[in-house]
Amino acid sequence: MANVATTRVGVAATVAACLCTAAVGGASAAAPATPAATPAAAVKVTTCTKGPTAAERVAVFRAGMRTLTGASRLSVRFELQESVAGAAYHGVQAPGLGVWRRSRAGVGKFAYRQRVKALAQGSNYRVYVQFRWQTAKGKVLKRTARRSKPCRQAEPLPNLAVQRIAATRIAGSPDRAQYAITLINRGTAAAPASNVKLLADGSTVKRAAVPVLAAGQTTKVLLEARRCAVNLTALADPDLLVRESNEADNSRTTGCPVG
Repeated sequence: MANVATTRVGVAATVAACLCTAAVGGASAAAPATPAATPAAAVKVTTCTKGPTAAERVAVFRAGMRTLTGASRLSVRFELQESVAGAAYHGVQAPGLGVWRRSRAGVGKFAYRQRVKALAQGSNYRVYVQFRWQTAKGKVLKRTARRSKPCRQAEPLPNLAVQRIAATRIAGSPDRAQYAITLINRGTAAAPASNVKLLADGSTVKRAAVPVLAAGQTTKVLLEARRCAVNLTALADPDLLVRESNEADNSRTTGCPVG
């Protein structure tokens, strides 16, 4: 018995957000129940496509198992996991995932294919699949789990960071200062136009536009704002609109450079 389900995943910023799920009816006929001395369970990637558009980035994972003595129903449960730019894998929530998919009673083998659409560029995806064997009355005879190999969608990504914050007094305006924020793209791909936020003594004082930055390129953003007293913080891409290889290095804090 084989079934296929489709899950569509939309990704914004660094966190994947699910949109919708649709299930499609089964395919092959069920084989008669044939007990196996050692229960078999396996999961693999059967399709992994890349492309510039979300519709082209698709993965299909197949989980299969065979029965064992005393089992009536076979079940699988998929969890999608994502790794962004080589970071540790984390679970992605999506409708249609995380639920048990059950076979008809008495089958000898059961397979289920999970299709995932709209994968994010810059990420790798795998599934963690739980397998369960149950009697006709629902008693669980055995459980096991397997992880698939990844479907690699990893692409070069930008990485915005603040290198330096400088400030100078403005003649005739003792409560104002001219700030210079130096930003760099430490990533391996161009960063689209974004913005930077400046905080003086913990409060936002101004935002400024940041131009497109090629990989390795730096830029200096100048802005005038109220004079700080204790410290300054500059935060690149404060609204997380740019998908980056590292979101943890976007800010820099320094003591107030003007007294």
